[in-house]
Amino acid sequence: MVQLLSFSLAVVATLALTSSVDAAAVGKTCVVAQSKTDDSLTIIQAFKDCQSGGTVVFPKDKTYNIKSIIKIEKLKNVYIDFQSKVNMPRFNKKFKGESAFITLKGDNVNMSGGGSFNGNGQTWWDVKDVTAPTVLRVTLKNSQLGNFKILNSPRAHMGVTSCQNLVLHNLFFKSASINSNRPMNTDALQISSTTNLLLKDSELIVGDDCTAINGGNTGITVSNVKCVGGHGFSIGSLGKGGATENVKDVTIINSECINCQNGVRIKTWSGGKGVVSNVKFQNIKLPNNENPIIVTAHYCDKNQMNFCTKNDNKSLNISNVTFANISGSASSAKKNPIVNINCAKDTPCSGFSVSGINIQGHSKTPKNVCSNLRDSGKIGVCK
Repeated sequence: MVQLLSFSLAVVATLALTSSVDAAAVGKTCVVAQSKTDDSLTIIQAFKDCQSGGTVVFPKDKTYNIKSIIKIEKLKNVYIDFQSKVNMPRFNKKFKGESAFITLKGDNVNMSGGGSFNGNGQTWWDVKDVTAPTVLRVTLKNSQLGNFKILNSPRAHMGVTSCQNLVLHNLFFKSASINSNRPMNTDALQISSTTNLLLKDSELIVGDDCTAINGGNTGITVSNVKCVGGHGFSIGSLGKGGATENVKDVTIINSECINCQNGVRIKTWSGGKGVVSNVKFQNIKLPNNENPIIVTAHYCDKNQMNFCTKNDNKSLNISNVTFANISGSASSAKKNPIVNINCAKDTPCSGFSVSGINIQGHSKTPKNVCSNLRDSGKIGVCK
């Protein structure tokens, strides 16, 4: 019931915002000019001029080259007619560690138009630098963004931070290297501290998580999303270094992950605190996945191994998780279980429902793992 409620709230938000787009479009119109030095300056100026109740226009067949960080704040009732191409800078050390190339903050901000952001990611991947800014980061209320592309992001494509009632739709993200330098850390969508988000009708071709649903999120719905070659529809990682983080009411539905490292995943750090609850993965297709269904409360990296080893028996409380009607196949390149639920000894997982799993293994596929999962004996895939 909770997951359905979050889904319906987001749909209601979509319907309510339809009239907002029309209302904004009748206000002042600000066409983004092209600069002789740095198009960041003209982009910022257009948003400043149409900050409240206006329409910012990126015309069709125009290309903008930004050379500095763009931060747009205090937008109110703004429509963005985004038809242009916007190029991020090539690799430059001055951008290392910045949060995002473009940041949008405001209330009732609506964007559409079919335009694209080019992240120039190859120039970062070739020097093996994973400290690039996210291409687009938003902190928005009562807003919808859709019908645009992000291509070759140097790191994460899009960040959603501290948003409320946000709809993302018809997105196309693709980061693919032209050589052996992989597009590392190129999450499609990183979500944190957000309430009521709907991501729908989108395609994500990325080198890391299809969704990274991090701490502080409530009411997240992903519907009709296709991901190719990514690290899966992921909740987490959560609780790094003993941090307290909570994620509640998440639904991933009617989606697919093709040739992915992970299919559907929950990952929490050893020693982490908090709660992951009311999560539903339903009607998911996972063809050729290395780890089709995976829950781990032992996530760690080489820089935290001492802490993780000392705190391996406890993690976040993971409860009320549903896996239903999930089909596909396990990759023959890996010897991994189809279902791998590996919780912490002192904080076992509980309230799991697993049904309708139709994932084809191969000759080297090991038996399923259901470790530190309460009532696992009642779950068919665990027997």
